[in-house]
Amino acid sequence: MTPKILVPVDFTKTAFSAYMYANQFAHACKGEITLIHVLQGNFSTADTHFVDTLESLVHSAKQRLEYFANEYPKELGYSLLPIKTGYEIRYGVPGFTVTDFASDMDYQYIVAGTKDNHNIIEKILGTTSKIMAKTTRVPIIFIHENTRYVVPQKIVFAIDDKADFDECIDVFMNFNQNFLAKTVFIHIGADTPALEQTKSVLIKEIFESKYPTFSFDVKSVRGSDVTQSIIDFSIFEKVDVLAVVHRKKGFFSDLFESSVSLKAVEGIHLPILWLVEHKVKHAKNEA
Repeated sequence: MTPKILVPVDFTKTAFSAYMYANQFAHACKGEITLIHVLQGNFSTADTHFVDTLESLVHSAKQRLEYFANEYPKELGYSLLPIKTGYEIRYGVPGFTVTDFASDMDYQYIVAGTKDNHNIIEKILGTTSKIMAKTTRVPIIFIHENTRYVVPQKIVFAIDDKADFDECIDVFMNFNQNFLAKTVFIHIGADTPALEQTKSVLIKEIFESKYPTFSFDVKSVRGSDVTQSIIDFSIFEKVDVLAVVHRKKGFFSDLFESSVSLKAVEGIHLPILWLVEHKVKHAKNEA
């Protein structure tokens, strides 16, 4: 099965960074890309006198999308790898429209840009990205502006006591089969028995299907600011990707609502692999 990768495009620098990352990521996992642009508007099927205008808007948007994908990189001096690339134009609210489309059309990954805006809540995830993070049923790789693709050699995977990460481990292992990157599973919490239980469950999940083809370790992170500890560890260890498990309620949900945590995470500018508890689409046979 060829992995399908969806890239939301709003023609910003962050979207371009996400596209450049997705191009190389798709090459690594032998996948294909679809660029999607969402036209925002509220149109009624009764507005037949707008049909010509709508068709013109779609045609213009698709031309712009194709230019963004093929000509714009050349103007900036970027070389594209030969990846099959398609284009989609949709109407709606961008965040919801992208995640619904990705789920309905069985995409394995979304690669999306994140913005550093002036609003503190948007400093990590722009408005659209934040909506995608909270509504997605498909794993997302969040990319900051100017983040260059690096073949992952070391990954930090942060988990807490309450996360039910069974399916996420399966998806992560499929993701990592493309790179065989050393993975450090970071356990969040100061409870030693909980750490041992998490280790036991984690090792069982990793070895359940087959012997792992990448090296891994399990460590605990403690401190008054757990988020900062994860960031410090990631920077010190020079990791290439930070993976987290998102739950509607819990540590990582609160993480992206906390201004203090947002300030800390803002400085890391690592690709973030955003996995969804119990709602991910399995990406099989991707290695």
